[in-house]
Amino acid sequence: MSRRTWLTLLTVFVLSVLVRVPLVDRPLSAHHEYCTAFTLIALTNWWEDGFAAHHGVPSGGFVREGERMFPADRYDSNERARALYYFSHPPLAYDVPYALFSITGVAPNAAGLQCMNIFFHLIAAIAVFLAVRLAVGGDDERAALFAAVLYFFLPVTLWFHGNAYMSDMFVQVPWVWNLVLAMRILSRDGEPDRWTWFGFGVTLFLTLYTSWLGVFAAVAIVVAAGVRWWKDRSFPLSKIFVITVSAFTLAFTITAWRFLQVIDAQALITQFASRFAVRGSFGASQGILPLVRQILVNYRIGFLPVILLLLVLVIRARMVRGAYERIPSALPTFILLAGLPVVLDHALLLQYAAHDFAALKAAPLFCGLAGWLLIRLPLWWSRVALSLTCVVGVLYFYRTNPLPGHDAGRYEMERTVGHFIATNAAADEVVFGTGISAEPQVVWYARRNVIGIADQEAARNFLHERGLERGVVISDAEGVLNATHITR
Repeated sequence: MSRRTWLTLLTVFVLSVLVRVPLVDRPLSAHHEYCTAFTLIALTNWWEDGFAAHHGVPSGGFVREGERMFPADRYDSNERARALYYFSHPPLAYDVPYALFSITGVAPNAAGLQCMNIFFHLIAAIAVFLAVRLAVGGDDERAALFAAVLYFFLPVTLWFHGNAYMSDMFVQVPWVWNLVLAMRILSRDGEPDRWTWFGFGVTLFLTLYTSWLGVFAAVAIVVAAGVRWWKDRSFPLSKIFVITVSAFTLAFTITAWRFLQVIDAQALITQFASRFAVRGSFGASQGILPLVRQILVNYRIGFLPVILLLLVLVIRARMVRGAYERIPSALPTFILLAGLPVVLDHALLLQYAAHDFAALKAAPLFCGLAGWLLIRLPLWWSRVALSLTCVVGVLYFYRTNPLPGHDAGRYEMERTVGHFIATNAAADEVVFGTGISAEPQVVWYARRNVIGIADQEAARNFLHERGLERGVVISDAEGVLNATHITR
């Protein structure tokens, strides 16, 4: 990467930060900021009780309070673990911010988590640049630079590399770096050195240790390596396979070891099966078509500017004979490595892919293709098209995530409810909510677990079943919050 290109990337990154500054540390509310609150709750448990106290297992609520609601004399250890802890993803996306908060001596907070997420946006964009440069080849870095600039200014990347943070967002970082190293290994430009092989194994392990996207990435790598071996039998396919299996085994073993400190193996397998039932592509209660429609909506929200750009560039390619006849030899490998994991993710986890943060995974592919197509335009036109796409991306980002003062007060709702609970709930009372949000944002601001309940009678039954004495029911009567204290 030339010095000029590096300075350009840093300048563009600073501009993308300025776009998001007004939204950083605003009250956690809509558009998946429950992911941020959920992460903060888990980190706060580790911060207050100690990492070892929870064996490094993330949680969906405040564990010490939750343990009182699931007394050991009435619930076995597996029931308590399922109620108190979160097993849906490997834990690296929690480990990294916890380590940073611990090093700085600052308690977990939204602004710190969001700033970390924005910094890793830069790290991911650099990897996109390197991957596209390898895919396009030659000495011209414009395609890679255009792709990285687009990666900074898409609505989906501005948000999910910013305000909203969880495993599905952080996994983008090791995955795209693994894509770079896989491209180097699969290139035809000589034998990779040992550091490339080492980096490939480490980044694949980190991807697998962050999210299940790593499994699909590993499949894509083996498929791409198999294609390369079919064309060139001297290619070290067995080495790729051994490293991939080793990375998967190590990531799975460490994840299982951590989780098995609080739950037994059979219960953990049952938990995984239950999560797959509500996230997989089979047995969806509403059928497949509504989920597919939602995914299309998600792609429109996250990628509309670059999708329009790609459509224009493809139409031009059809109209201008010979404009795109030469396809770089490494581009199909890039498409396979960047595209197949996304296809597998959506095909096998269709119910989960209906969350619009799942679309973030497609950003490297869209940006890479757009970057390659842009350099086929005359230089002036490519810059105009790129700039216009980025401006539209920012405006569309603000449409989905309005600036403070233009949100009709929606960003305050969860914080208002949470602070009301914190003020009106005694330490020995179980907090119930009826007609109010019990989302992680409310839990975060309340610093209390909130049990959604139908009515006061159901709340009393909850207390009786668990041998608890007191509770408080928080309700909303025509916009006015009320706290009703009850006993069993």
